[in-house]
Amino acid sequence: MSGDETTGAMVEGEDTSLLIVEDDKPFLTRLARAMETRGFVVETAESVEEAVAKARAHPPAYAVVDMRLGDGNGLDVVAAIREKRDDARAIILTGYGN
Repeated sequence: MSGDETTGAMVEGEDTSLLIVEDDKPFLTRLARAMETRGFVVETAESVEEAVAKARAHPPAYAVVDMRLGDGNGLDVVAAIREKRDDARAIILTGYGN
């Protein structure tokens, strides 16, 4: 393994934009900091409304989205990102078992 593989460093020139959508503020802050240290350019949102607006204005290459948010479903955020950028990759988080 090279050093880049072990540290998770980004490839030069790669779009490292990341939108994190989470309504648990302390977790959002910790996750954003962790991803910034790994080379991502992080934008955060605490609601579906805020996230959709940010996704439409600047569609990210990556997204980490909470499934259940106070004002709606995180899948709506993923759909908004995909409308503008079909190559985006998303991870959905949920604290629920089903």
